[in-house]
Amino acid sequence: MKKLTAIALAVCAFTASSAVHADEIYTFVVKKQEAKAKHRWSLSEWITTRDKMRMMDLWLALHSPSPYEFYLGTEYGFSETGRNHVRFNAAAYASIFGLEVQKSILNSNEWLGLFMLRIMGYHAQATNITMQAGLRSEFKPDVARNALAGIAMSIYITRFFGIDGFYRHHFLSVLNADGYRVRGHHVEGGVFIDFKFVRIYGMYYYKPETIFRPSRIENAGRSGVNTGIRLYF
Repeated sequence: MKKLTAIALAVCAFTASSAVHADEIYTFVVKKQEAKAKHRWSLSEWITTRDKMRMMDLWLALHSPSPYEFYLGTEYGFSETGRNHVRFNAAAYASIFGLEVQKSILNSNEWLGLFMLRIMGYHAQATNITMQAGLRSEFKPDVARNALAGIAMSIYITRFFGIDGFYRHHFLSVLNADGYRVRGHHVEGGVFIDFKFVRIYGMYYYKPETIFRPSRIENAGRSGVNTGIRLYF
């Protein structure tokens, strides 16, 4: 009788111990899965979060107590073909909308007028993505007037250092009196350092063009490095 009682108690103890152990394993597995779920993300969640942040940036920009921003700049361009140039630019932003004027001299006589719409980012001097559209006039000596569209992006790697770049497509220009037309694109990319309101930067540029003349079609273009300074207000 005592042996049966001891066996029964041992079975009960083993069963209880097994149940507790199984419960501990289940709890451990469940908690581990919950911990993984907290740090797991999907592409759809990232897209949703990105869209929310973009809308927040637009809302903050539209409701900023100081929505106006200005900058002035100049740069010197070293061309691989020896046709170096100097460029001046000035821009003004009201919230997410901006206007910019550029003028190039020396071996390039070019005017550029841009309308800008910042679709992501709080300031021009911050991480941002900006859409561009505008007009371009160049005299070299043939006159070319193009509509253009593009996108620009700035990304801060640290608080004072980042990468910058843009792409612009130059649509086929208006036919001039000599039957001259041109189209192409303009790509730039580089790095910058901010010293408070002063930015110093260096950019590699590539500017291929297709020129249409009454008697022939030519492929031309320029590439090189731009170095410049910009002041933000």
